[in-house]
Amino acid sequence: MINNIQLYNGDCIEIMQSLIEQNIKVDAVITDPPYNISRKTNFHTLKGANRNGMDFGEWDKNFDVVGWIHTMSKLLKENANVVIFNDWKNLSDIRKECEKNNIIIKRCLVINKTNGAPFNRDRMFVNDVEFALWGIYNSKNKPTGWTFNRKNPVEKCVMNATIQHSKFHPTMKDIKVISKLVDLLTNEGDTVLDCFMGSGTTGIACKQLGRKFIGIEIDNNYFEIAKNRIDNEG
Repeated sequence: MINNIQLYNGDCIEIMQSLIEQNIKVDAVITDPPYNISRKTNFHTLKGANRNGMDFGEWDKNFDVVGWIHTMSKLLKENANVVIFNDWKNLSDIRKECEKNNIIIKRCLVINKTNGAPFNRDRMFVNDVEFALWGIYNSKNKPTGWTFNRKNPVEKCVMNATIQHSKFHPTMKDIKVISKLVDLLTNEGDTVLDCFMGSGTTGIACKQLGRKFIGIEIDNNYFEIAKNRIDNEG
């Protein structure tokens, strides 16, 4: 990589294939692909800047939640860390596809959100958690020596998200959570790939922490938002 930040607007599989052909390898993947959970609801109180109830947009419909993993795995260095956010209903399929591609899932991370969606609260548990699978790539299925920069006596799987809103994107992640993952799972100068960049939160965390970043986003509008946010950071 010539520059510390490389941003691509287009289909992630096509762009990742191009990166493979350039012999690029990354130290970690931290990404938040579409969940395929968008649906029409009557919960108009959930309207935000980029969503209408539980309808997040066309980008979250009819998405192949595992079809990108095989190509992504070819970009990983030995013992690279991989974090994939997704809906709990998709986790089993994602785990199986990861392990078919030599990404050994180690833990399921839980994001505890302070502003969970309040709909149906008289009849259901409030949806105030989100999930991510954390795994390690090793071509021989024997990961060893991966980066884990423990900062506390123990690093818990549950992480509190103090901010989760839709200012720039309907499924924005708390930068504190993303920064913690970048800090724990990579070293300064490492390269992090986010193949579903959205509004660029992972790129901002990488720039703040001195990591190189490759971001891919297919939506033109979100790509421009991400580019501007990352460019204006620092």
